[in-house]
Amino acid sequence: MSDCKTILVVNGASSSETAPNYIAIVQQNHEKYSVIAQEKTTLKGGSERFPQYFQSFIKQNILTADQINLIAVMVGPGSFTGLRASIAFALGMQLGLGCPAIGLRRGEVLFPFLSVHHGSSQLIWHVTQARRGRVFVETNQSSRVIAYNDTEIFFPDEPFFITGEAIATIEDTLPSHAHKLQDMNEADALMMAKISDQYDSKRIISNQIYPLYVDPPEAKLPQKGLRKAPI
Repeated sequence: MSDCKTILVVNGASSSETAPNYIAIVQQNHEKYSVIAQEKTTLKGGSERFPQYFQSFIKQNILTADQINLIAVMVGPGSFTGLRASIAFALGMQLGLGCPAIGLRRGEVLFPFLSVHHGSSQLIWHVTQARRGRVFVETNQSSRVIAYNDTEIFFPDEPFFITGEAIATIEDTLPSHAHKLQDMNEADALMMAKISDQYDSKRIISNQIYPLYVDPPEAKLPQKGLRKAPI
């Protein structure tokens, strides 16, 4: 890692009030990380305001755009609109500034910090709310993300920890050997900054910077069919 780095953190993955979206500026100085500016939002379309929030940071003289050395962006799983807006903003900043951008998954960021407290060999699930009674499941033992109907989840037979914004949705179906974690439910800006800095320093490309929806986007054809293209 460099001695000093300014990291732009962008997370528009959540569609839940229990896990707000945020944009933040994190200063890395040797092994210390500090949030010097942050805006959180649970409003619908909140991630579409990220460019405005960033402009506000500049107007407040918190930083200048050319001071950013690295961009950390959450790629999912999560909200269709939130991911599209936040990732587009992050990629635009990357193109304009010419700095690296690191794509991160929600569980991927959280698991290293949970493992410190609960053991690296212990199975941990992270569950994210999806549409139409579904949840996205990540585990610390796989890079895959699986979408389940919330009443038809295949839980592991062995004891495991579980965390994430969708716990309340599936709480009635949890087996007795599932242990809910209350200390950390979602990754914060400092976690994202630390993981992205580690990846950047080691030249690790974890994820394509492309929205991770798991389920394909849903779209309905017009009731009267598609209109003919103009000649």
